Amino acid sequence: MSEVQEFRHVLVIEDRKGRRIVSLEESNYTLGRDSHNPIILYDYQVSRTHATLIRKIDDETVGFSYRIIDGDLQGKRSTNGILINGHSSISHELKHGDIVRFASEAKASYYIIPTDSGIDLFNPDGLDRINASRTTLTNQSSETMIKKQEESSNSEDQEELIRLASFPELSPNPIIELDWDGNITYVNPAASIKFDTIYDEKLEHPILAGLLTEYNNRQGNLFLREVKIGTEVFEQYVHYLSEKKLIRCYIFDFTKRKQAEAQLKESEVRYRAIARQTSEGIFLAYASNKRIIEANDSYLKLLGYSSEEISNLTLYNIIANDLSIFNQDLTHVLENKEDFTKQYLHRCQDGSLINLESSISLISYQNRDIFCFVVRNITNSVNLPNSNDQVFHDYITHLPNQKLFNEQLGVAIVNAERYQYLMAIIIIEIEKFLEFKQNNHQNIVNQLVKNCSQTLQSCLRTGDLLARWDENKFIILFPRIKGPRDPAKIAKKMSSTVEQFLQESSTNVTLTSNLSLVIYPIDGDEISLLVKNSLLSLESKNNSNNVNYNVTGFNISPKTASLLKLENLIGSAIKEQQFFLCYQPQINSYTRKLTGLEALLRWDHPELGKVTPRHFLRLTEETDFMLPLGIWILQTATLQMLSWTKENIQPLPIGVNISARQFSQPNFVESIEKALEQSGLPPQFLELEITENCFLQNQELAYNILSHLSSLNIRLCFDNFGSGNSALIHLQKVPFNTIKISPSVVNQLDENPKSRAFIQSMAILSEGYGSRLVAVGIEKLEQMELLRNLGCTEIQGNLFSRPLPAKDTTVFLHKAEHTIINS
Repeated sequence: MSEVQEFRHVLVIEDRKGRRIVSLEESNYTLGRDSHNPIILYDYQVSRTHATLIRKIDDETVGFSYRIIDGDLQGKRSTNGILINGHSSISHELKHGDIVRFASEAKASYYIIPTDSGIDLFNPDGLDRINASRTTLTNQSSETMIKKQEESSNSEDQEELIRLASFPELSPNPIIELDWDGNITYVNPAASIKFDTIYDEKLEHPILAGLLTEYNNRQGNLFLREVKIGTEVFEQYVHYLSEKKLIRCYIFDFTKRKQAEAQLKESEVRYRAIARQTSEGIFLAYASNKRIIEANDSYLKLLGYSSEEISNLTLYNIIANDLSIFNQDLTHVLENKEDFTKQYLHRCQDGSLINLESSISLISYQNRDIFCFVVRNITNSVNLPNSNDQVFHDYITHLPNQKLFNEQLGVAIVNAERYQYLMAIIIIEIEKFLEFKQNNHQNIVNQLVKNCSQTLQSCLRTGDLLARWDENKFIILFPRIKGPRDPAKIAKKMSSTVEQFLQESSTNVTLTSNLSLVIYPIDGDEISLLVKNSLLSLESKNNSNNVNYNVTGFNISPKTASLLKLENLIGSAIKEQQFFLCYQPQINSYTRKLTGLEALLRWDHPELGKVTPRHFLRLTEETDFMLPLGIWILQTATLQMLSWTKENIQPLPIGVNISARQFSQPNFVESIEKALEQSGLPPQFLELEITENCFLQNQELAYNILSHLSSLNIRLCFDNFGSGNSALIHLQKVPFNTIKISPSVVNQLDENPKSRAFIQSMAILSEGYGSRLVAVGIEKLEQMELLRNLGCTEIQGNLFSRPLPAKDTTVFLHKAEHTIINS
């Protein structure tokens, strides 16, 4: 039984209209004076939208809690603020018993009540029953409490004990309280009945054993533990109330649930036994992140993976079809809850592909949606065991042939273009192969080719595709790489490994290898161009000694060589702190007042000088370099803005660009919170600029992340709007504070009427959403005037100021405080 099933979350509202109970069930609520709010507060000092409640899901307990935020989700704060238990707060995760005060008369008390407490919250006398229990204590436990009150000289303790007599006395679940000296101060009726020896055993009783030794939790913490007493199992929630020096325990009998879990586990064991033995391939994957959970023996045998290997993969690693179409299929299953059957190419562990009929269904386990795939080999079912091999596979090595490789390369290019990442191709040839063939029997030649393919395969990673290109050439596809250094390292290893193999295999003819590496999109952005350039590079004998890969027969194109050198330089630049930030102002073209700043990354190399962003920014965004750089940019920009505010410069929203790679990191939100905490900058002055790429992998997850950031009062900006699809649905789902028009749209204003219409419509739309609309890349006065006529008044570009280093920006900001900026 989950927390969602066990507890009700309740607000008891008290204002000038009286007292009423609100049972919280929705994902969010707004509270305030406005009659359109789900929860109306009747107090003239309360703002129209005074506060917002947001439900927060706890993945570990499969339960939830509520967070209260001052003001609305767009960052507009209330006039008088909110007090939580007497302390001013902007955002607070509510706990049982919290009191929230909105103004002089309006306040709310928050409770978490067991659903089986017997209290009917919607019965008019329900609240009266609760209040009556404060003064009329009729059972044995109540008499004990009154006696303790009479003995106590501390009026605060008396008030606390009386308050405890409301919900605890009526609760069917045991509640026990003891002080920090180990004395039992309160036992509710349910606990007296359930643990009738507790006063005799005291700290020796299993429910109380060990509580006093938890010194680390004496700072107001809560922890959960499981207690077994005979055949019964209890979950115990322990609160350490540091101000009162009390330990309060809420105990729930989970014996039946544990029995059900044991039965469920037994059922799972039976299921897995059946799944392992069935001839059809079965595997499961999480719907949220597409990670494979497990697979049965039939599927593992079919693809050649071990259970450990496949658990480290996602659906995107094994399905070789166009991922955009595959995502549409999964979305159809998820939204319609219908089974779906289709043929997909599955990538085997050795890189070969197999066409399988795949039936996809949606199941739910532990409150998580899971895709269940049941697959079968349709080739074998129609008695054509070799037809697929004849068309798509090499008959000697059984590797994919040139035709199948080109198909997979086409799919990889589509995905790389869509998701904006790099990919690579390596071609390796065996030199003097024709001479070897002429001097040896065909069986020996075939065995050499087979052994060579196995040697190459041993150098590759899961997901890399090895194919036989022609008689003496093999080709490898790396569908996604972090940077050129990845395949270069593999090429180096492959070159030396194959060279050693050929030396051992050479008898009457000395065989050597020759290898070339090309990178998408540097060396080509379509199939024919990439393959052509890789073959040309193979013939050029242009060894890559200039990038520290001194391997005989390793050839790369000049562009890839430059990219490799740049990647090596970036690694050194981070360590040697060669990067710095510049800041470009955003200005209202009517008032000429500053409205914001954007932090922009720059690189000052000791030998190369100033390296322009177009030469390195794409590479940093597509590699792991962006992760430490992203943290550094956040910390530097927020500290700089705080420094300016200390110099009495009016604070402005400072925009920081967030790459899709950075956005997809599991600790992304925590890294933002940490940067703000370390700098001390108020969150409303940080504006995170994201592009459409952040929505491509998991839209719903992106919406949840951005909604959470907005709830923290952090500003959000949709950057580069108009450059791609720029789906308007994102504007409906996310409370963006700013929308930035792409320079590509601005540059077409003169000759393209559609661009003008686009900006005009966006000006109306952004006004409706309450967002700033900023045009980026303004170089000419004519552009500014045209934009102003179209309704876009805020601009950013070199017309007013180039991006300036921090020192020059400080001078610029001081001048802007006293003068209206001239164009």
